[in-house]
Amino acid sequence: MLRPRANSISERAKRRNLIVPIYTLFARRTEIEIRTMNRRHFCHLAMAGTALSLASRGLFAAPPAALPKFSYMIWAFPKPMTIDQRLETVAKAGYTGAELVTEWMAWSPEERRRVAALAKSLGITIDLMFPGQVPLADLASRDIIREQLAKAIPVARELGCPQLGYASGPRIPGQSPEQQIANITENLKVAAEIMEKEKMELLLEPIDLLENKRAAVNSVTEAFTITRAVGSPSIKVLYDFYHEQRGAGNLIEKLENNFDQIGLIHVADVPGRHRPGTGEMNYNNIYRRLAALGYNRYIAMEFYAQGDPVAELKTAKEEVLKAFQQA
Repeated sequence: MLRPRANSISERAKRRNLIVPIYTLFARRTEIEIRTMNRRHFCHLAMAGTALSLASRGLFAAPPAALPKFSYMIWAFPKPMTIDQRLETVAKAGYTGAELVTEWMAWSPEERRRVAALAKSLGITIDLMFPGQVPLADLASRDIIREQLAKAIPVARELGCPQLGYASGPRIPGQSPEQQIANITENLKVAAEIMEKEKMELLLEPIDLLENKRAAVNSVTEAFTITRAVGSPSIKVLYDFYHEQRGAGNLIEKLENNFDQIGLIHVADVPGRHRPGTGEMNYNNIYRRLAALGYNRYIAMEFYAQGDPVAELKTAKEEVLKAFQQA
């Protein structure tokens, strides 16, 4: 059907007037959307720039990295100090852990309760103790291991201690290195069954041959081989950088390749077993690598203080934290 033509100029003008407002409305809407989008884009850029500026000035901090806890092996204090004085010194230095060898064996039940109460009041955790000495390379030691753990675990519970430690003991004459590792592995499997039930850890500590020329396990290389063969989350290695430097070196590569097997770090410098930074070891690099790996367990100082013990322990801790912050 044919549409009738406009009969007059006025009708054509009406049609043109109808079209113009619709077009104008569309154009204005588009302009508003563009302006709004530009404002949003500008805001996003401004926020990003502000965040970058704050970060560059240290005002917009990144999430904090994992930090270690600090402990001290209290046998390394001068002998005249009492157990109370040793724990108080650790606390004054700002440490939250203290470690025992076998001192606990001489304590009466009353003394254990008193020490546990004192440690708690000082904010100190007894984070490691040793159940005794045993030749781990001798398969006949299984019953001794069971007996020692049965005595040590209740005391550890009383003291709030989550980890026990063993050195390997002496080599067995006539044993090959392979048989020695196999026997230690089997004995630690016995310990693993007990520790897993108790939800505790047992740490194997290698001792360098300069300190004990008969030590069956004298490097973390052997210790890592053994703990991997045991295959238990309750059996780990106490990585003592002092012992490893004296015996073998190559500390950081061993750390990186076996990080999952490490339950505790011990620290002292070579020579002399003094505070880190007094000898040949580059502890700053070691600490930075620990930070990069996310180490957040205890770092236990085990050095002889040459000056004021509190001041030296504080300095040792500050050096660790500084390296972690720089990593």
